[in-house]
Amino acid sequence: MLILHGENKERSRAILNGKIKQFEGEVIKLEGEKINLTDLKQATESRSIFGKEKLIVIFNLFSRPPGKEKQKLIEYCRKENPRNLIIWEGKKVDGRILSHFASAQIEQFNLPPIIFRFLDSLSPTSKKPSLILLHQCLTQETPEIVFYMLCRHIKDLIIAADLGKEGLNEYPSWKKEKLVRQAKKFSLKKLIDLYQKLLEIDYQQKTGNTSFSLVFRLDLLVTSL
Repeated sequence: MLILHGENKERSRAILNGKIKQFEGEVIKLEGEKINLTDLKQATESRSIFGKEKLIVIFNLFSRPPGKEKQKLIEYCRKENPRNLIIWEGKKVDGRILSHFASAQIEQFNLPPIIFRFLDSLSPTSKKPSLILLHQCLTQETPEIVFYMLCRHIKDLIIAADLGKEGLNEYPSWKKEKLVRQAKKFSLKKLIDLYQKLLEIDYQQKTGNTSFSLVFRLDLLVTSL
C-alpha cells in the first residue's frame, strides 16, 4: 500500500498520475467520502473481470468526516495493507494517524515555507514586501502552485471575514485566529473582488485567452491589493 499526501497537491497528483499511466492492468478509482467497507473489499479482493492485475486508488479517505464506516475502512487498510492500493490525500495527514501504518509506503509532498510567508504577508499596506516574497516563492515553486495556494488563501480570508472562526472548522485554533486577524486588514468586498480576479485569471490561463504570463498576472494582482 502506498499513501500519498501533503499540501503540494500538484506534485502528489503528478506522481499518482504517473503510476496510473504506467500500470498495465485495471485501475479502479474510489471516492473516500462515499465508499463503504464492502466496496473496498470487493475492489481489493475480487478478481479483475479482464483477468488482469488491479490497481485501486482511494481519494481523500482521511478527509472523510468521522464515523464508524471511516474507522472500518482505515482499520481494514491498516491491517490488510493491500499491495495494490494507493491512498491519495489532497492535504497533509496527521502523523499520529500515519504512525499506525507501519507497513505502508508513505510519501509526503511539502510546500516550501516561503509560500506561507508570502500568503501571511498579504495586506493593502505591504504590497512591496509581498511582491518580494512572491518572487522568492517563484524561485522554489511553479507559478501554478503559488496561484493555487493564493486562491485557497483568499477563499479562506473571505470565510474568515464573513463568518469568523466559526466558518473555519477544518483548521486548528491558531490558524483560525491568524486568518481572522489578516482578514480584518481587508474589506469583505475587496476580498471578493480579489477572488473574482483570480477566477478570471484561472479561466483565461486554461482557455489560452490571454497574452500575459501567469507570473505577470500574479504581479498585477499583488500590486492591486
